[in-house]
Parts: sequence; structure tokens; C-alpha cells
Amino acid sequence: MRNIFKIILAMFFTFFTEVIAQPEWNYGQVLEDSIHSINAKSVLLTPAESLVDFPLFPINSSQILRLQFDDLQVNAKDLMYSFTHCNANWSVSDLHSSEFLNGFADNYIYNYDFSFTTKQSYVHYELAFPNNDFTFTKTGNYVITVYDPEANNAVLFTKRFMVYDTRLIIGAKVQQATLAEGRYTDHEIDLTVRFTNIDYVNPIQDVHVAIYQGHRWDNPITDLRPSFVERKRLVYDFEEESSFEAGNEYRFFDTKSVRFNTERVQKIIYDSTDLVLLYPDYPRANQAYSFYPDIEGYYVPNILEKNNPNIEADYVWVNFCLKQSPFVDEGSLYIYGGLTNWKIDESSLLEYNKEAECYETALLLKQGYYNYTYLYVTEKAQNPSTLSVDGNFYQTSQDYLVLVYLYDYEYGYDRLLGVQKVSSNGMF
Repeated sequence: MRNIFKIILAMFFTFFTEVIAQPEWNYGQVLEDSIHSINAKSVLLTPAESLVDFPLFPINSSQILRLQFDDLQVNAKDLMYSFTHCNANWSVSDLHSSEFLNGFADNYIYNYDFSFTTKQSYVHYELAFPNNDFTFTKTGNYVITVYDPEANNAVLFTKRFMVYDTRLIIGAKVQQATLAEGRYTDHEIDLTVRFTNIDYVNPIQDVHVAIYQGHRWDNPITDLRPSFVERKRLVYDFEEESSFEAGNEYRFFDTKSVRFNTERVQKIIYDSTDLVLLYPDYPRANQAYSFYPDIEGYYVPNILEKNNPNIEADYVWVNFCLKQSPFVDEGSLYIYGGLTNWKIDESSLLEYNKEAECYETALLLKQGYYNYTYLYVTEKAQNPSTLSVDGNFYQTSQDYLVLVYLYDYEYGYDRLLGVQKVSSNGMF
């Protein structure tokens, strides 16, 4: 019956997809945060009240998300956006937009402004949602796609976010790893999930738990099965299976001014696009742990001498140098955080400079305050890790996000029924 309904919907919307055809993602395709246009910069999707938190909100609430980004092309465009519903593993679900949206499936971004007194010209776009054009009717994982309908629906970027229910009671805690091997380097996350008045058929098969370490998309724990099951309560109490490398506090730099050297800025070279040389970084893996406050890998665009960082902050080349001998194990070194769109790819790769005896790269970044770390990926293990450069220390302040999904047999999708955020800050 539901398949027939989908066929009718597809026929009904044929005319509209011919007029405004959004980019299509295939069923089962895994989506992620991706920048498809070299002109799309400083893409931020955050809660409206904070630039340093995970993009999620409760369904049927007044909370909204704020999307902002810059287009380095001078002329403003009539850009559009659409949403894709995903399963717990971020693969495209079988839901049609009419099944998870109440309102229009494709909409224009109307709010934009032009850069002012900057060397690098750009157009700054902003979008708040949900808004008057639509609301979400189902929970789960989502991806927003921003595209240009006048350029054959060319995709500028995709960003992930979550819409969740608050019906589950999740108890989560962070502690030192139980096993001796990771006692001083790992964090262990233990969970208890209470379903109260929510029914499930098979908790082993139908309930999916995902644990994220801060905003890191590269190392979630997603294959946990409850260690203990009783009526309406699932316990996840493990040793190695629910442990993360604790990492280290994020490094930082400040480019809120190009008139004088701010924190960690060694030199500024003035040009058509200014070049900021940071002081060299040094490995911290073999040093004693040292606490200093960070913003969990995020960044905040800002400028000291002017009033509006959205359109008055300029773009500068930031040069990074890690004073490190070539690694013994073959692999690749990446700079990681919000400044690289939480992505490990060629754009975040560092190359070794024999003359300078350091790994280096340069990124075109908007003025502001930034956090970052280094991840090394060995050819053998292929697991990104802070171990080789920044080390792992159980005292590290880390935020963890716990997501609990339940499969819906009627509509065939993963409902996000609970979210819990816990932190190791101040626990050790």
C-alpha cells in the first residue's frame, strides 16, 4: 500500500521536478559534509545561539539551526536548498520529501549580503531553519544540499544535521578506560537507555546507538549491541568496545587582526591576499599533559577593527608548520577541525618540506579564532589518530554525543528518539 502511495506521489511531482529539479542522491548512498565548489568557504551549520556546538534540534520545538557561508564569486546567485533524510549510518533512506517535510521541498536562500572593504570579495549567505516554508515531521539524520539551479543544479556543498525526539531517557557517563592498556590514554563511555512507553520488536536488530567524539565524523562508535537487556531498559557497559582515544586539547590561533600579530601569529606578509605565518607547532605526544581551554575544534569568524565579521572579515592565507621528522610508519598527515570542514582529504593534507624540516600547508581562511589538531593516518591501519603528534591523555576535556535510533517498520526508517551530551571536562 505504501509503495502504491509512493508511485502516485512520484507521478504527482513529475511536473514540479521538471520545473525545479533538485540534485538527486541515490537510495543507500552514504552522504557526508562535502564542499563541491572551490568558491564555497566558511560553511557553518550550527545552533542559532552558538557557533561551537553540534547541529541538531528537537522536533516540534522553537529551536532552529543557522546556516552561513561565503561564495567567493562577486555576483550574488539565486541559490536553492533541499533536504535528504538518511538512515542511522547516513545512507539515504527510502522516505520521500513529502513524508518528512510539511511544506516546500526546495526553497531559495533570500538572505545575503556583499563583503565590505575586504581584499577578497565575497557574498555572505545565511539561512535559518525550520522556517515558514517548511517544518520537519519525522526525526532522524538529515543532509542539507545547497545548489545553483541556474548552473545545471551544481551542488555547492552538503552538511549533516539531526532532528531528534526527547522520549528516551539516556544515562551516559565518561570515565577512564577499564583496561590497563588504555587506562591513561582512553575514555570509556557507558550507557543506559530507558524506553519508557516506547515499544520495540528486537532490541539487538532495531536499536542503533552512535557515539560521536565532539564533532569528529571520522571515528564514531556505531556497532554497539546492548550488554544487558531487560524490559524497557538497555545497558551498554563495555571495556574496549565503547572506548575512544582521548586525544589532547586542540591547538589554536587567532587571526582577528592583520594590523598586528595576534596569538600564535609570527609574521604577516601583506599582499593582494595577506599571508599569515604561524609559529611552528611541535609534537606534544611525549610531553606531559597540559590543560588549556579550547572550543572543541570549532572556529568563530571575527574581526577586531570592524563591526560585522560576516561581511567585513577578510580572507587570508594561513601557513601551518609542524616541526616533525618524517614519520617512521608510512602514512599521511592531516590538519583537522572545523577549519577543514571536519574532513580528511587532499585539501587538509600536509606535505613534508626537507629544507624547513617540517610538515606544512596553507589554507585560505576567514579571519577569526580557530581550533585545530593533527591526525596521522598510517597506510597499514588507515585509522586517523592523534597519537603520533598530539598524543592521547585521559585528562583531556572532550565532549561526547550519544544518539539512539529505533527502526520504524511502518515507514522503513531510523527514528532518532534520544540524544545525550556528556563531557569529560572536570572529571579527572
